[in-house]
Amino acid sequence: MSDKNFDGLTSLIAFTGFSMPARARFVAQFIGSTLFSSITCGLVAGQTGAMMLSCGPLIPFMTGSWFGYTVSCVGFWKQSKKKALTYARRYPKVLAHSLETDLNMQIPKNVTMDDDQKTEGSSSSSSELRGKSLEEWIHEGGTKRLSFAILAAQSCDEDIAEMQKNERQKLIHGYSN
Repeated sequence: MSDKNFDGLTSLIAFTGFSMPARARFVAQFIGSTLFSSITCGLVAGQTGAMMLSCGPLIPFMTGSWFGYTVSCVGFWKQSKKKALTYARRYPKVLAHSLETDLNMQIPKNVTMDDDQKTEGSSSSSSELRGKSLEEWIHEGGTKRLSFAILAAQSCDEDIAEMQKNERQKLIHGYSN
């Protein structure tokens, strides 16, 4: 399931004045996504089993539910990973700030450099001094860094959405002028 499916729920919660933390929103999205997929696949498999198989609906329902849950978990992980790596590529300073302040991760200084500083350091023979992107740093850290990056992406999601909205407004104003 896409994050867009939960925009209405997020707007409703914001309208009530209740503030839901990013991690709680992430967990709620995960539970909603996996629950929907698990129940849907289970019901379809159970109904199919009741009509076509001699074993009845229970075993096909359990198998279908397991399959739906597994597929949903893998899909949710891929979607969250893609979102975190996209934020690392497009908004590295925002994601790095979230990693440092919200999750107390230490990020090397050469990771969060500006592009012009990276090219200045590239004349050096050492690849360590050259610097690397936040996305590369996350990839090099394995599942641990990726998991923290996913949590950080959830924390800064609203800020990045506001930045994207401002970028869109600038484009719209460019067309009207």
